[in-house]
Parts: sequence; structure tokens; C-alpha cells
Amino acid sequence: MSLDGDVGPRPKRSLQQLERSQESAFAALAAVSTYLDSDEDLPDFFARLSATIAELSHARRAAFWRLGPRGTLVLQPNPHGFAADSPVHTIRLQLGANGDGAVERLVFADELGLVKGSSPALDAIWRGLGLNDVRNSIAAAWSAGERRIGAVAVYDSQRGFTPQDLGVLRLVGVAAGLVWQYKESEDELGHTAVRLEEAMAARRHLLNNIAAGGDEARRRFASALHDDSLQLLTGAELQLERIRGDAASGHQIVQLDQLKHTLRKVEDSLRRLLTNVSPEPLQLPSDLRGAISERLESMRIRAGIEPHIDSRIPDDVPHAIQAIVLKNISEALTNIEKHAHATRVMVVTEAIDGGIRVEVGDDGTGFVVAESVRVPGHIGLVAMRERAQLAGGWCRIQSEPGTGTKVEFWVPLSL
Repeated sequence: MSLDGDVGPRPKRSLQQLERSQESAFAALAAVSTYLDSDEDLPDFFARLSATIAELSHARRAAFWRLGPRGTLVLQPNPHGFAADSPVHTIRLQLGANGDGAVERLVFADELGLVKGSSPALDAIWRGLGLNDVRNSIAAAWSAGERRIGAVAVYDSQRGFTPQDLGVLRLVGVAAGLVWQYKESEDELGHTAVRLEEAMAARRHLLNNIAAGGDEARRRFASALHDDSLQLLTGAELQLERIRGDAASGHQIVQLDQLKHTLRKVEDSLRRLLTNVSPEPLQLPSDLRGAISERLESMRIRAGIEPHIDSRIPDDVPHAIQAIVLKNISEALTNIEKHAHATRVMVVTEAIDGGIRVEVGDDGTGFVVAESVRVPGHIGLVAMRERAQLAGGWCRIQSEPGTGTKVEFWVPLSL
């Protein structure tokens, strides 16, 4: 026989083996990738994947082994080809403490060698654990990068396992590891979404409590001021008037007039305080644009500041959002009245990015924003920021001495 005749068929057989190996690898990857597009539970997916691996490697049985926190391999549910009463379901395979155990070397260090279509060392491990009917077996690491998740093993091939089978098994172990990591990330994302929703619900509850608590506190204070202090002052003025009528000398009348004037100044001061602390009505106007216009008109009459408004907001803004918008605008306008010495103010409102954006600008004296927290009377700026942030939005304040001030905030349409 010629030399050509001896070696001629071998390249052809090698090419066929390579093609079969590639086909098996592609089939294995395709089986793993199907999980990414399905709603299948992990136990069902690994049961199906085990069946596919067994078919590709001509094995009768296949299983995934999960590595526990104490270095123990435990069978994943639904292995392929094992009977319900097989001892495989109770096996706990302990790895070596220092990374020098047999399974460590054979599976995770890739030292598994094939002898007549099997790994004698691995077969001995299975039989020692009670799987006496194992004819042959191979296994590969089930991992994601440097992270060891477990092992994947196939058993009982009639023709014996080949290096190509072992290569496909290793490929499956890596691909399944990525799927496992993807599933863990997906579950963690789901848990994070739940926790985020719980945090948002708590934030909404807190915001409502803060708003309700603040209004209730102001309502009680205003009620006590009106029903107690102011009533007592009114009674004192009436008593003073009667005493003045009974006064004999002019000197006493002058003193009583001075006292009456003082009492009226105290009363006027308390009434202004009552006006400032009285909470907005619980029933907000259905027209937010109208409420903003009324507040601007009130400022014009009281302070002589010329208002301009550009409002482009929907009619169906939720009441809770209306309250936040109106309170922040009122806070900004109050600061302008008290501190800005402005002649003009502009309020712009618009629906954008799923929320309401508001801009309040004036032509007043301005201030240094970084120092505003330490300036008496500017606590309202902090309140505006916190109110917007609690609602899930933001608030920005721009100002410089002599350049006026712009307050801009955004809040979502739903808390």
C-alpha cells in the first residue's frame, strides 16, 4: 500500500470529526441561548438542557451539580435519565479543603483524561458515592469567568466519550454559567425594582404626611391665634375704652390713648402673622393656572410688583402635585416680596418629561446662592428644594448680587 493510500482517508475523517464537533457545539450554544428568550423557570430549563447535552454526547444520563457555600456539590433538580429512586438525588460531593481533592483536579483544573472513552478516576468517585451502575462518565466545570458555579456531567455513552464530547461539555459549562449569572442579575434587578417601589411608596406617604402635618400645625396655630390671642386683645381694647370714659384727668387720658395705640399695633402685627401662617385651603382650585394668577395678582396689589405669566400646563394635574407646585411658587414669590426689591416677576410653567417645570424669575437685587442658607429669612429656599426632591424632582436656584434671581424646579406628575 502506498504512503498516499495510508494517509489519504485520515484528513477526511478528521474533517468530518471537526464538523460534527462544531455542529454539536453550535447545537449546545443554541440550546443554552433559548433561555434568554423564554419565560422558562431555571429547573425546567436545566432539565431540558441536560436532555440536549445527553443527546449531543450520546449519553444515557446527564446532570448539573450546584456548588454550595461550604464547598459541596449538590444535584440540581430534574437531572436527565435518572430514576426517581436513584441514589444520585441524595449525593453530597465534598470538594477538597485546599483545592487538592480529586474533583478539584479532574473538573475545575481540567485534568480529566480519557481512557477508552471514559475517566476512570471520575467513574470511581461516582461508584464510591453509590452510583454502582455508572459505565463511563465525563464532567466539566460550570462557571462564569473566575466564579465556580458547579459542574456538569454526562454518564453512560454506548460508544464511549470522545475529546470532542468533552470540549462540547466544557463549552456548555461556560455558556450555562453565563445564563445562571444573567438569571441572578435579572432576579436581583427584580428585587431592586420591588425595593425601589416600596421606597417610592414610603416617600409618597412621607410627603403626604409632611404636607398634611404642616398644614394641620399651621391650622391649629392660626386657630389658636384667632380664637385666643386676638379675642383677648379685642376684649382688652373694650375694657380700655370703658376705663378711658371713666378717667378724670387729661393726663390719664393721654396715657390710655398711648396704651390703646400700642395694643392696636400688637393686634395688627398678630393679624399679619395670622395671614402669613394660614394654610391654603385643602380644596385646591381645579384650575392651577387660575390659582397662580390669583397669587401673582395678590402680590401686585400688596407689593406693587408687576407680574407676567406664561402657563402651558395640562388641566388634569393631580391635586398632590398642584399643592407642591403652588407651595413652591408661593414660597418663591414670598421671598421676592420680602427681599428682592423687584419691580417685575415672571412665572413660566410647562409640562415636560412627564412632569411640571416651573421657572420664577425677578429683576431684583439678587444674592449669593452659596450663602443663602446662612442668611436670615431665606429658609424658604431650602424648603423649596426639599419639597421638590421629596416629590422625586429637583430644584435649582440661580442668582448673583445685582442680577436678579431665577428659581427653577421640576416635579413628576405622579408621586
